[in-house]
Amino acid sequence: MVIHILNICKMGLGIVLIFFAVILWSMFRKFSTAALALTAVLIYVSVVLDLLEFYSIIDINHLLIYKNVPVLRYIPTFLIMLFFIFTLIIFFKEEKRIK
Repeated sequence: MVIHILNICKMGLGIVLIFFAVILWSMFRKFSTAALALTAVLIYVSVVLDLLEFYSIIDINHLLIYKNVPVLRYIPTFLIMLFFIFTLIIFFKEEKRIK
């Protein structure tokens, strides 16, 4: 029962993260905040995939396989880290340009 409550909290926090990223983008209209919103969407996609696997709706290990590697297991984490690094680089370049 507790695991279901934690999963609902995980989904709720993902929705809140996307909401605040979009609000931040609408306030500042910078490309770095748009990239942050895209990173939030990728985090939410990762949460949804984890929950679909937890409730046995999909099997991530057998869904997309390339050379015996379950790609769908690793690609969301890789993309999240890549876009977060991309967001930070853009943010630092935008802040350096302002000063």
